[in-house]
Amino acid sequence: MTPMDAGVISTQKPDPTFRQAATYAITVIVIAALFLGVGGLLYDPVPLVIIIVFPLLVLAGAGGALWWTFRTWQAKGRWQIWQGASWFLLALFLISLGGTGSALLDR
Repeated sequence: MTPMDAGVISTQKPDPTFRQAATYAITVIVIAALFLGVGGLLYDPVPLVIIIVFPLLVLAGAGGALWWTFRTWQAKGRWQIWQGASWFLLALFLISLGGTGSALLDR
């Protein structure tokens, strides 16, 4: 910022991309966790299907974030934020897949 711009107030609207991507990622995590939590409450030994579906829900959410990345890129928007959300969900998928693998071996 130059000294000439010190008194200038920006009239640009803030870009909602970060809030949208963060809300999307948190929503995917909450839905997957609720699915796993409700399955754990309803059944004493949690069925194998419920354990397997959690990482699949996170993977589907990562795919959705990648879709939003592509759509935002096409619109010449800030697509990097959506790509970050998809990488975060893909990392969470790999972590949850490791937990699922150990649950499968215990059965």
